Amino acid sequence: MPQESLMPVMLIFTGFAVLVLLAWLIVSAIVGRRREEFQRRMGQADSDASLTLIQLPPTTMSGKMDSAFARMVDRTGLDMNTSLALGIILLFGIIAAAAAFLWRFEEEPWIVLPAFVLGCAIPLVFFMWRARVWRRTMQNQLPDALYLLARSVRAGRSIDQGIQLVGDAGVQPLAREFSRMHRQLELGLSLSQTLQTAANRINLIDFNVFASVLSLHRGTGGNLPTILDRIAAATRDRNQFEGHYRAATVLGRYCSIFIVGLACFILFYLFFFQREWAMKFFDTRYGFTGIYLFCIAIALEIVGAVVLVWFLRHDY
Repeated sequence: MPQESLMPVMLIFTGFAVLVLLAWLIVSAIVGRRREEFQRRMGQADSDASLTLIQLPPTTMSGKMDSAFARMVDRTGLDMNTSLALGIILLFGIIAAAAAFLWRFEEEPWIVLPAFVLGCAIPLVFFMWRARVWRRTMQNQLPDALYLLARSVRAGRSIDQGIQLVGDAGVQPLAREFSRMHRQLELGLSLSQTLQTAANRINLIDFNVFASVLSLHRGTGGNLPTILDRIAAATRDRNQFEGHYRAATVLGRYCSIFIVGLACFILFYLFFFQREWAMKFFDTRYGFTGIYLFCIAIALEIVGAVVLVWFLRHDY
């Protein structure tokens, strides 16, 4: 296809794909809000079967991957199921593959495969980022929820009534988890089992401490409001320390992102716009030195990115 006629086709295809994506995001956001409001009014956020169902941990590799993907999608806060998330990932992959096919199908049709993988990686990275945001939001809301629970118990409410109060008067998305815990308690599940299920679903260290202490108190007794106040204070101190750490390492994290992004941009520019120069690495007329150097460079780039992430991580 001539270059003059190829560019309008690519622009039209890209514009149509972007419009479809924006329309889907707007419609899904509106429908999600209305569904949440309806479920909040009807009190049907979760079915009774899903509340009382105890899922055993998967044993096979495929089961563990499916479970991890389902947890990641559930923690994005986008109110979507795994089928919809998988469809979005495949949609982005197909769009990227089609664009690459229209761009270079006469010269290099094999470029469709890496384009498909790259397109699938874009929404997957977005889902992972949303899951981290959800987790950080839950961690920041946990101290206030524990203080509210301690005040309700100190005012004479039972622990079950305190959990209901946090679920009704708390802030989303943590209030939804407490509402789910309250409904499980109403359906007859024990407090220890309910807390263990919530701890496995939320996967926060401070919430695990709260679940362990509350389960222990149910069996041994003690001054529960004071214990909850101390857990809330420790959680708030941990959040403040994490905020200081993130502020101190923000420059290093941005520099690492810039370095990795610059390396990816250089590779993309060389292999798509300077092909003759880049293919010299794979010229075997003088041996395999170029291939070895290219593979070593990619391996060192990956190792460097992993080391930077390891040093700058803050979730211990």
